Amino acid sequence: MRKNINETYRGEETEYLLKLIDNDKDLDGEGLSRLLENQNIDKLKLIAENTIDVICLHHPRDGRYLYVSPSTEKIMGYTSEDLKGKVPYDFIHPDHLPILIKNLSNSKDGISSPLEKQELLFRTKNEGYQWFEGYTKPIYDKKNEVVLLLSCTRNIQDRKIAEIEKQEREIIQQNLLLSSALLEKKRVIIKKIEDKILELEPTMRKELRSILSYVQETLNLDEDWEDFMVHFKKIHPDFYKNIFGKFPDLSKKELKHLAFIKLGMTSSDIAKAMLVKKESLRVARNRLKKKLDLDSGQSLFDFVQEY
Repeated sequence: MRKNINETYRGEETEYLLKLIDNDKDLDGEGLSRLLENQNIDKLKLIAENTIDVICLHHPRDGRYLYVSPSTEKIMGYTSEDLKGKVPYDFIHPDHLPILIKNLSNSKDGISSPLEKQELLFRTKNEGYQWFEGYTKPIYDKKNEVVLLLSCTRNIQDRKIAEIEKQEREIIQQNLLLSSALLEKKRVIIKKIEDKILELEPTMRKELRSILSYVQETLNLDEDWEDFMVHFKKIHPDFYKNIFGKFPDLSKKELKHLAFIKLGMTSSDIAKAMLVKKESLRVARNRLKKKLDLDSGQSLFDFVQEY
């Protein structure tokens, strides 16, 4: 989690205003308004010191920093002196350089829109690369020529990490469902082969059973189950430990049934993944409730949410 910008220093204009307010702690709304109007307070500077955005002015030719808002030090760690003579290319992750180059090129040519926000990895002074979102806007003179570029960016590190984690969970969940369905199909195939062997003459069974053992080893059923567990624990690391610690008699199939419920799957999807009919799933669910000491009317979904 990135550092809260309020934990850093306050700007000069902010400190000046706070001293004025501290001298008259009984200021009402009108009094504060008069104070802002009558005192020598640079309101634009006050805003720049306290905004959560990084606002900069750049040279239109090469994007060189000409002005950086005081908030830059709070959000990125850099002072105006740190950025003096630098260009944004010095701080952008190499993978994102083409995006920035195109964005600045469009801006200096006057063809970009301030609504065209870009998400880029920017190297901060103390926190390494972090995600920022922003736009660049050209500023024109009377001849309609671009004389300055204004950039406005905001740290979106927490939001971006949450988005990435969500995407990873969705991918893992899809892989879980796929691997589970394949695992159940393998088991059904093995059972069918075994049933066929039992229909043969006893003299033929022994050799065919040895062949079946090779097939089972090739399919790696236990390994598939462990693979399922590894992926599931990435999403819900404590689920199996907590539930199995309280109910150690649960079978692998019952644990998987509970895992599917924890993943938010419908009864229909669970039946398909476990290759059983809905009625069979209903029977299995009732048996599972008894093992968990639940009443027939209690919800398994609500139960697993506690773990």
